[in-house]
Amino acid sequence: MNTDSRYPVVSAKWLKANIKSPNLIPADCRFSLIDHDYGKHSYINGHVPGAVFFDMEKDLSSPDKSLGRHPIPDIDAFSNVLQDRGISGQSVIVAYDDDGSGAARLWFLLEYFSLENGYVLDGGLSAWLKAGGAITAELPSIKKTKLQLKAKKHMIVEKDIIESNSSAFSLIDARSPDRYAGEYEPIDQIPGHIPNAMNIFWKNMLNEDGTYKSPEQIRSIFKEVGKNPVLYCGSGVTSCVNYIAMRIAGIEPKLYPGGWSHWVKAISEQ
Repeated sequence: MNTDSRYPVVSAKWLKANIKSPNLIPADCRFSLIDHDYGKHSYINGHVPGAVFFDMEKDLSSPDKSLGRHPIPDIDAFSNVLQDRGISGQSVIVAYDDDGSGAARLWFLLEYFSLENGYVLDGGLSAWLKAGGAITAELPSIKKTKLQLKAKKHMIVEKDIIESNSSAFSLIDARSPDRYAGEYEPIDQIPGHIPNAMNIFWKNMLNEDGTYKSPEQIRSIFKEVGKNPVLYCGSGVTSCVNYIAMRIAGIEPKLYPGGWSHWVKAISEQ
């Protein structure tokens, strides 16, 4: 199946044209930090035909909160999650949500665990609806698969490496400017940001309709970034939007998945 795209995103028009392709699996990644049942309830009430649901807390994160609020899941656990949803090495997975971040998180995990056919629906569910896409409450029939994953460990950087080689990286905080500045902190116990990090808000990657900006626009946003960019946010979710944007722009970043939630937890335990 040709996505006709070099980028990690596909259009709603493309998804409509390929929705009945046997290898295509839409993936509903809607979630809310303040209501953990929001995504599941939204999926049950209506989703893209054939879509399977991924829960941010249960499926896209490890339960080991010593590594932050949403740690990268264990390879075997994530493999089981994918197999339970009928995903194989031949599947083309198109992740979508209603704000951009949940789908980006699934895409990052697919890429990290060496599944190359993962994409994000550009503009999310609203783009699908605007394109005349159907919504259904019917649950898909799923046949469990066999799948082997391999982690691309070069895609991530952990706290100890950042601390011991701080001058080697350009840290980019994807959180909102007020959280970066420590003026507002609704979740983590300590406000502020990692020393020497610059702030590039994840929502600046998106147009008003939720689609990603052009490669030229994204390169302009990141023009002041130095060598070896490392992205982080609160817990490795919204920073994945910046990760995808940089890929679109032809820039290869790394991710600190624990983010601020892991950084401040480590500080408080010292």
